[in-house]
Order: sequence, then structure tokens, then C-alpha cells
Amino acid sequence: MTGPGGSQTKRDMRRDMRRAQFQQRQLERQRERQRQIRQQRMIRYASLGGGLLVFALMAFLIVHAVTGGGAGTTSLPKGQHTQYTTPAQGEPREGMQCYGQEQLAYHIHVYLAIYVNGTLTQVPPNTGITATCIYPLHVHSGAGEENIIHVEAPTQQTYTLGQFFAIWGQPLSATQVEGYKADASHTLKFMTIDESGKQTVVTGDPWNIPLTAHETIVILYNSPNVQPTPYTNWNGL
Repeated sequence: MTGPGGSQTKRDMRRDMRRAQFQQRQLERQRERQRQIRQQRMIRYASLGGGLLVFALMAFLIVHAVTGGGAGTTSLPKGQHTQYTTPAQGEPREGMQCYGQEQLAYHIHVYLAIYVNGTLTQVPPNTGITATCIYPLHVHSGAGEENIIHVEAPTQQTYTLGQFFAIWGQPLSATQVEGYKADASHTLKFMTIDESGKQTVVTGDPWNIPLTAHETIVILYNSPNVQPTPYTNWNGL
């Protein structure tokens, strides 16, 4: 309704004000609804992203546990082995746990003789022994313990030379031992001498040489004149 001459009455003004207020409330409700929708989307995306992050972390931890973590955990083609360059420091490695004390349910000893340029070298004492734990394959310190690999495990099973090198943190393959690589001028030869004195030249992958009781494993790098002999000074071991 309008007044004389088309002027707006107070009633019209109140009606227009109520209409404007209603429209403003409608607009505010729409804006609040849109804000709530955006917030719900953000929460949903954050939850999805968090779930994916947790899944990725779990997958990483599983892979890390299976492979042992540390240096050299990349998956390799079948028949090849991880070449480690750092000693094991307590983490699982090549299927071996590090125990809080010696496990003596299965206990044998193997002698490892590595000749480099005709000279017998020494495996570092306490290889496989950390400040808090000890691996099934290790070398003690002290006179008479040089180069003797102790196999001390909770159950009887076959361990290999490659597993010991993995604990030691040194490369081992048919063409390399530690940092020494075979070439046209430097030969690399692997032999085993069993408890009865039988000598066998290893022609396959040295990683797979099994560790057996009172066995002597001989590695000859650039040492063609060395005549391998079995280790016999077991002293009751």
C-alpha cells in the first residue's frame, strides 16, 4: 500500500524491512550451509589422507622388518643377494634376530681363513656382538678366538657364509670379498675343508656355502701360492 502521491507508508516500510531481513537470514543460512559442507569435505579428505599415511607407514614398517632395514634393503632379482657395507647394529638382518643373550640350543664352530695377497687376514673381534645383543653368527675377542665363527642359535638350522658376511657388513660374491674384486690380474677362489679333511673347490655362489661343524672355509684373493690346510686348534669347541 502506498500513501498519497505514491509515497511509501510506514506499513510498506515495515514489510520491506521484514522481507530484507528474511532474505538476509536466508543468505546467511546458505553461507553457513556452504561452510559446513566445506568443513565436512576437509575432514573427510583429512581422514582419507591420514588413513593412506598410516597404511603407507605400516607397509614401510613391514618391508623394513622383513628385509632388516639398514644398508642394502633394496629388493634384488632372484639369485642375487644384498651386498651390505655396514655391520649389523641390532636390527634383524637376513632373517636373523639379535638376542639379549647367547642362544645355545644349536652351537657349532667354523673357521674362516681369508688370504689377501698371500697373507692371512683377521675377522674383526666381536663381529656380530653389540653393546646390547648378540647375533646367532658372531666372532668373540681374545686369544684362540681369531676367525672362529660361533653359530649359536635357539633352534638347529642351516646358516650360510653369506649370512655371516651380512652381519659383518662386507660384500661377498663370486667376484668380490670385502673390498677386493677379482679381475684379469687378481684371482678369487673359495674352498671348504670339512671335519674329515676333505677339500672342495666352490664353483657356485659362495654366499650359499653352509656353515658346518669344524669346517674350514678358505678364501684366496690374489693368493695362488697358498696351500690351504684345515684348522685343527679347536680346544674343545
